Amino acid sequence: AAGRMDVASEVIELFTTRDDARARELAAKLARLPHERRDAEAAILAEIAVRLNEPCFRDARCIVMDGDGGHRGVIGILASRIVDQTGKPAVVVTRENGEAYGSGRSIAAFHLLEAIESCHELFTRFGGHAHAVGFSLPSERVPELRERLAAWAAAHLAEAELGNPLECQAELPLDQVTPELFRWLCRLEPFGMGNEEPVFVARNVRVTAPPQYMKEKHVRLRLAQGPGFSAVGWNLAARVRDLQIGPESVVHLAYRLRH
Repeated sequence: AAGRMDVASEVIELFTTRDDARARELAAKLARLPHERRDAEAAILAEIAVRLNEPCFRDARCIVMDGDGGHRGVIGILASRIVDQTGKPAVVVTRENGEAYGSGRSIAAFHLLEAIESCHELFTRFGGHAHAVGFSLPSERVPELRERLAAWAAAHLAEAELGNPLECQAELPLDQVTPELFRWLCRLEPFGMGNEEPVFVARNVRVTAPPQYMKEKHVRLRLAQGPGFSAVGWNLAARVRDLQIGPESVVHLAYRLRH
């Protein structure tokens, strides 16, 4: 919390200082923070990817992963990444000075807040909803939390319910995408829990140019089905390479619309 307050005070100082040199110093420092956070997140994600192969995580229906270190600002992101990779509800816990802080994310079939409430006496504080929770508890209670959540998941989450199915709302060929349609879609905003952004399907779409790779993880494609469109696939570079997609390839797409 102190670190976040320090950053907040520096942001305020940046906007109020009349000292050009101090403003440049603060701006440079604040500009580095997102990069440092991404680097920290990437390092932890690499470690998590290795740990997920351990039998205790491979066989669990609800993953509780804990460790030491001051990464409270990214544990929610890490939990989301584990859910994306495994299709299982996940809780990430970090420990500081005898207290453990956790953040959890879930899948559609598993009510994570109810799972947390089933062992409410373990926590110093907790809150959230069906798909996301946050909490704190004494560090020595983390093993019991893992056991209790594992038992709850075994009783309330079937093996067949695990996974992240790709849910699409309608078939929409790209030649039917118009500015007017996009304007109507914008009237459905804001999107979020209970009002998900629609995902469409377009079949037999032609790739018209070689894929462009971004940071070796993401990919940009040029597509045609009637008019031409540019598409960005986040974290899909490996998939495009595996499928050997190139000019004149024909693909089926699940997509969202962006301006």
